[in-house]
Amino acid sequence: MQENIEYIEHKFIKPRSVQKRLYQELLTAKAIDDSTLVVAPTGLGKTIVAVLLIAHTYSFKKNILFLAPTKPLVVQHKRSLDKLLNIEEENIILLTGQVPKNKRKEIYKNLGRIICATPQTINNDIKFKLINFNDFNLIIFDEAHRAIGDYAYVNISSFFPREIKRLALTASPGGNRQKIEEVANNLKVNHIEIRTEDDLDVVDFVKGVDIETIFTELDNTSKQISKIFTEFIEKKISFLRKLNLKIPSNYTKKQMLMVQAQIFERLKKNKNNILFLGIANITLILKVYHAKELIETQGFLPLKNYIDNLFLESKLPKAKLTLKNFVNSKEILEVYKLLLNNKEVYSKDKLLLNILENYIKDNPKSRILIFNNFRDTANHLVSILNKNKLIKSTRFVGQATRSQADKGLSQKEQIEIISDFKKGVFNALVCTSVGEEGLDIPSVDLVIFYDAVASEIRAIQRRGRTGRFSVGKVILLLNKDTIDEHYYWVSINKEKKMKSVLKNYHTYKPRKKKSQSTLNDFFK
Repeated sequence: MQENIEYIEHKFIKPRSVQKRLYQELLTAKAIDDSTLVVAPTGLGKTIVAVLLIAHTYSFKKNILFLAPTKPLVVQHKRSLDKLLNIEEENIILLTGQVPKNKRKEIYKNLGRIICATPQTINNDIKFKLINFNDFNLIIFDEAHRAIGDYAYVNISSFFPREIKRLALTASPGGNRQKIEEVANNLKVNHIEIRTEDDLDVVDFVKGVDIETIFTELDNTSKQISKIFTEFIEKKISFLRKLNLKIPSNYTKKQMLMVQAQIFERLKKNKNNILFLGIANITLILKVYHAKELIETQGFLPLKNYIDNLFLESKLPKAKLTLKNFVNSKEILEVYKLLLNNKEVYSKDKLLLNILENYIKDNPKSRILIFNNFRDTANHLVSILNKNKLIKSTRFVGQATRSQADKGLSQKEQIEIISDFKKGVFNALVCTSVGEEGLDIPSVDLVIFYDAVASEIRAIQRRGRTGRFSVGKVILLLNKDTIDEHYYWVSINKEKKMKSVLKNYHTYKPRKKKSQSTLNDFFK
């Protein structure tokens, strides 16, 4: 028997386009009352809450701003609004920096517009004084966890008065209460609404994700290279300890950066050569730590490319003597020789090929996302995957062009790749961080982490690309007893802490008492 589906009825929502879900209606009602940060798992339709709030707020006398961190995500939101809102498409604007400045100014002046844009574009237009905040009555911040530090969301929020309503959306606000409240304060929201997978009003809509963690051993060449790097770092750390700097035996990159900051503080008071030597040694430790991370998580080619770049950098006229000595050190020359003579295939590469081949054989129409942290690795993985006839892969990276061999993707190219992926032109996308946030590719049934991330936010975002309409599958590939495994456990512990914080979180009290909207005020 066909289920009786109820739809939202509203003059600004297209008939039979938005199904009724009680939790979305409740979240919208809260957002109508006060500026609200909505924290909810990926796949629960936070965008629908934005759509419902836009429909309630829309006026021909004011504009609405819908912000998202990347251009593909902005384009996606624009398409969703076109599909769901009963508002003329010419009043739903996709705004980018490519639109001439004078035309952007006219767009802001013509009221009754819903403007979808990246925060960078809006931030620049605030600097150019193209925007009058009195022309707006609602701002939506997607992926709101980014609103920290000097990210553009913070400046945009500061520009608009608190009276202008805000809706902030995220699946992963951060690992502690202070981080959540920092985001809320930066965005000037007075109320926080949290849903977890266990809440009764959402549990039926959470599809779940099957997570498999596969540990693999580094090959002998990688182990040998890693050992050389470890010994180099230990030798430098031993020197730094003689300068009375406290460095734990289980050091991390973050701790080394903190030590670097300590030395800079000392230099402000006492500019002596010993401290400058300390800074030089910290710089070398960080370079070698990065190289160690590459061999323990990424493979031979990314490490070789990194060392090649160091060689080129050392030959520049302004290259420091420390760098020149470093690239000619016995350790670096020994590692480079091992890379040139290496005949082994990196352990993860073999494993990845095997997983994809078997999965596509069993699921010929599958769509697979492979995440990794480095663009060199993305290029390399595409080249080896496409040697298999079953796999049709391409890379999905950001817009920045780093070299002739590593060109960024334009906005148009990014959108075309996503479209081709949905159509099946490609069945595997190799993504860097640009693919982690919010992209709506509903047919993704397998996500592979080629490497681990220490950030609980990024881990959640990666997993959130699957399991939206049915149970998804996630596979993590980790090199045992390496930086890879360390990052994995860091993110696991941070995520546990974040879930505990969210579960026990007591929401903000609105700063101004207002009469509570009822569902009937909005959902007719």
